[in-house]
Amino acid sequence: TRLDLADWIASKDNPLTARVFVNRLWKQFFGTGLSAVMEDVGAQGEPPSHPELLDWLACEFASDWDVKRAVRLVVTSGTYRQASRAR
Repeated sequence: TRLDLADWIASKDNPLTARVFVNRLWKQFFGTGLSAVMEDVGAQGEPPSHPELLDWLACEFASDWDVKRAVRLVVTSGTYRQASRAR
């Protein structure tokens, strides 16, 4: 049923939902995701450039599913606050 699907998608046993979300969030702010493949950040997709960062962000997001907190976490990071200059 739809409820079973929703429960599986948001389950703590399914880390892919949180990984996909934070990868898309990263892409929104930085222009490219931690993994170039947006839909499959699991074992079969392209490996992320920074897997530990992606996993950490996904765990932080999955702890309470708070989108506002996840956005704040990214935009207050040192990486986001660095100046970008074209070389």
